[in-house]
Amino acid sequence: MAPLQAGVVGGGPLALLVTFLVATAVSAVTLHLAALWVLGDEPHQRAVKAAPAPVVLAMLFSQYSSAVILAVAFLGAVLAVRYVYGLTTRGAVFVSVFYLAITTVFAFAFANVFQV
Repeated sequence: MAPLQAGVVGGGPLALLVTFLVATAVSAVTLHLAALWVLGDEPHQRAVKAAPAPVVLAMLFSQYSSAVILAVAFLGAVLAVRYVYGLTTRGAVFVSVFYLAITTVFAFAFANVFQV
């Protein structure tokens, strides 16, 4: 017999999907801001194409330390930016550094806003 009420919190596939979608949306916004700042006028579709790579890697390596997650997600961002934007490795690293900086600022701001 199925329970009449199910808890909203508890993980599972739906929680992973929603986490991925929200993180990818925030990642696409911050990546687009970084690309605008570094490269100039760029279509936002490129940021949407490149954003899932660092998010997936961060989620897959979430059981490890923060340093490992940061390194793997940054490497994924560099590779995705290089491929999607058609940049050199140096240019992709430059955009990814700005992407990481903007994401960090947003993360601290949201953590302070939603802190209980």
